[in-house]
Amino acid sequence: MFYNNYDQVQGEDRWGLVGQVGDPFREDRQLKVKCAACGKGPLVIAERNWMATNPDHSQACQIVVACLACGAVDEFVANDGQEGSNGPLKRAGVVPQVSDLLPRDGEKK
Repeated sequence: MFYNNYDQVQGEDRWGLVGQVGDPFREDRQLKVKCAACGKGPLVIAERNWMATNPDHSQACQIVVACLACGAVDEFVANDGQEGSNGPLKRAGVVPQVSDLLPRDGEKK
């Protein structure tokens, strides 16, 4: 079995389940988290960088976010040690969750 971690990919994940694979923290998505520098939000995901493969075969990724108001940059690790476990933002100290993602245009909440 294989595990693809690409955006908008439909296929078989590492358990043989069919559907969208990978975590939803993708470029150009917005987080309803306040900026550590100016206290405003939302933060936009600017970069997604692969870091390592976890023991459960999920992919740990560095997520770089930027404030839309002041441009300050922060980062966190998605799938930190295991799938579904995120690390805190380095400057803000908040742990981003999937529920913090704002819906895209035309996407149901």
